[in-house]
Amino acid sequence: MSKSFWRAESTIPIVQTSKAITALNGLNFEPGQELRIKVPPTTKFFQPNECYLQADIKLSGGSASGEATKLQLDSALGGQVLIKDIRVYTSAEKGSVLLEEIQGYNSMVSVMRDFDTNDSEKKKRALTEGATIWLPNTRGTQGTTRSDTANILDNPYFSRDPETTGNKRTAFTNDQFNTAKLCLPLECGIFRSERVYPNLLTGLEIVITLEEAGRCITQLDSVMRNKRLALNPVFLSRNGSTAGAAADIANGDTIDKIHLAKGENSQVSAQQCPFCVGERVAIVTSNNASLLTTDKDLVISQINTNASGTEIVFDPADAVSTTADTFTANAGSYVVSMAATDREGAVNAAYKPSYLLSNVELVVQEVDMGSGFESDMLGAMKEKGVIVQDILSCQNYRYSSQAGEVALNIRLPLNNARGKAIVSQPTDSTPYTDSGRVSCTGTYNVGGDNADKTMNQSCAGIRGMSDNITNYQFLYDGRLQPSRPVRCSKTSSKVSIDQQPLIETTKALVQSDISAKSLHAFNSNWLVSRALALNKGVYDTRNKDFNIQVNYEGTTPTKNKLWNNFVFHLRRINIRGDSVMVEY
Repeated sequence: MSKSFWRAESTIPIVQTSKAITALNGLNFEPGQELRIKVPPTTKFFQPNECYLQADIKLSGGSASGEATKLQLDSALGGQVLIKDIRVYTSAEKGSVLLEEIQGYNSMVSVMRDFDTNDSEKKKRALTEGATIWLPNTRGTQGTTRSDTANILDNPYFSRDPETTGNKRTAFTNDQFNTAKLCLPLECGIFRSERVYPNLLTGLEIVITLEEAGRCITQLDSVMRNKRLALNPVFLSRNGSTAGAAADIANGDTIDKIHLAKGENSQVSAQQCPFCVGERVAIVTSNNASLLTTDKDLVISQINTNASGTEIVFDPADAVSTTADTFTANAGSYVVSMAATDREGAVNAAYKPSYLLSNVELVVQEVDMGSGFESDMLGAMKEKGVIVQDILSCQNYRYSSQAGEVALNIRLPLNNARGKAIVSQPTDSTPYTDSGRVSCTGTYNVGGDNADKTMNQSCAGIRGMSDNITNYQFLYDGRLQPSRPVRCSKTSSKVSIDQQPLIETTKALVQSDISAKSLHAFNSNWLVSRALALNKGVYDTRNKDFNIQVNYEGTTPTKNKLWNNFVFHLRRINIRGDSVMVEY
């Protein structure tokens, strides 16, 4: 009979409680270390998609003179960027069977956060996951695109500057970094499921490998030379006005202080200045062609507010300009941070940011199903022999390519019986220094809007890049899929948008249970995608030769790449007595 209002249904009273489980192998964790969390079988049932990993994080920057600067984690990923790889096993008592493993977890989550997003999602993640959002109080006034990495007023990773008209504050040190709280949902198959998980039959052990600090941490967009240059504070003059002999900066001039253009890029007070005391800075022309060089580092000793706006005082006060160009007062030049580089803009191999992860716990939403349900389930397992749990998981088949390769044939040895979609993400595998990654020096140029002037990729190696791709096509089951190559030349050249890649990406994301609410990141996180089936369908990838044919016909690709080929598929966990088997 169908369900009816007049017919009583069998219901189970359920009590749900939160339980915090601490890490097995320590209290504090540093970049590159491994942390383990065990959910014992005594936690019999839990609701997976309501569990989350909670931890405290504190960043630290360089300690040498001039290396003080405000840092944060990736604005969209937040704390998710810290997880490099994740593996989920059954407990040792159940044989330590590998249930699922995701290499490049933070890259996979970047797909989820960049495409399954809107303003509400961003604000929610800013409250829980350590992401940051755009603020109107730090907006640009020169037509730049919105930046979620320019929040200096309520950023969770460092202290807010005091409101003052005098000296802004003492030197910025690692003590000014806040201890931020992270609450991270685990975006793997088991913990994305809506079904109650019978943990009493398997137990779980979660092994997380932490990412290196340089790949997670970035400077603010409003201080970098290589990302949204036009969002930086604008150089007004040396003397606070646009006239007089001491207004411009020419070769041989002594520089003891500079003034910022009042109102430009929200520079209305010292509190809204993105620089800090102890930070090394320089000035670049509006076209980013010429950098102010000096015989000594321009290290900030004071940031004051006066009638002309914001005044930046340097120590030592006898630094002499050695640049051949003249920086004319109020000519649209920008002040940029050199904290993560040397004073000439080259990478600084000695610059080493880091982070400390502490108080790591997995908060499990334990469900009390009642003794009757438990006995019925165990009885049914003895009678029918197996309990089946299906999860939507992801497996990464990696492939590397060199910068000079213009025709790629990426072969994927897929072995997934119920494939849903392939989402391929060509990430930058160039061996950057921490200095280069944090300051975006030499990283891939995403393009962006012309008003931004510069738009290099931050946290290089996490997101995909188009890098002059012309077209791509999948080959499997003896046929080209789709029947004609997917043209990408307009998007890749950063002059327009190709429609077909966006359609293919949307279909693949929907099949992967990723709601494609936004395609804003179509070029900043480039994907080569293919849905293997539509709606609730699946595709058997076994015993088939899968290839991705990628062509770079117009311009040679500029970066070495590590292709993350994420295959989303249904994975089945079979539980028989004391044994656990996984069907891929």
